[in-house]
Amino acid sequence: MIKIEKLSKRFGKNIITNKLDLEVAEGEFLAVIGQSGVGKSVLLKQIVGLLKPDSGRVRIDGDEVTKLKGDARRKIFKKCGYVFQFAALLDSLTVFENVGIKMFEDGEPEEKVYPMVLEKLKSVGLSEDSMQKYPAELSGGMKKRVGLARTLMLNPKILIYDEPTTGLDPISVKMIHELMAQTHKERKITTLVISHDIDIFNYATQVAMLYKGKIMHKGPTKDIWHCKDPYIHQFIRGLSDGPIVQPSDEKKK
Repeated sequence: MIKIEKLSKRFGKNIITNKLDLEVAEGEFLAVIGQSGVGKSVLLKQIVGLLKPDSGRVRIDGDEVTKLKGDARRKIFKKCGYVFQFAALLDSLTVFENVGIKMFEDGEPEEKVYPMVLEKLKSVGLSEDSMQKYPAELSGGMKKRVGLARTLMLNPKILIYDEPTTGLDPISVKMIHELMAQTHKERKITTLVISHDIDIFNYATQVAMLYKGKIMHKGPTKDIWHCKDPYIHQFIRGLSDGPIVQPSDEKKK
């Protein structure tokens, strides 16, 4: 389980997270939505330790990771697999080398790495033929799949996706979302994704909305379409006629 309490982060005068509270239950598939620039990626990076919060706490399975250091901190974060927005593949390495990079860094022989990489690639819908290709030879959707396969090599307990469908066409978006849902179901991995695409509502079990540094709403995804808050109603339907409705002060607390 991930438990976030009073998490705050600012860059200069810009407040990104403002005493934010959020819980992600074990086995949950949570989608975090919000306007561009609202701080969704910054929130994720604080969770996995890529950014240090100014104050507040992040607990993973009861351990307060914001206070851990050294080996204890690395042990906790090994539970978390982070799938980057643009896959973050190394252009000079083949798909095989990209996916197996951690094992190669640990000195494992190729004959041990190969079957494990192949198994992970097949689990994300890629064939053995893709192993010797370079990132430049892959479509955007294939790059995302390779990035996920590389993350799965770590056998994470928690999977965190940072805008995984950015730049993809609608068909590829649906394929990636279906793959995420399949991975969540088959591996029973706690899943946290930030997305701007409402197609994710067809797959996530819970949805949370980030607004002005706080979670203004969290609940079952199936209920989001019936939410009476006018701001959420407008946001998820992509309505552009008229001014953007602002949440009431009561809703933002």
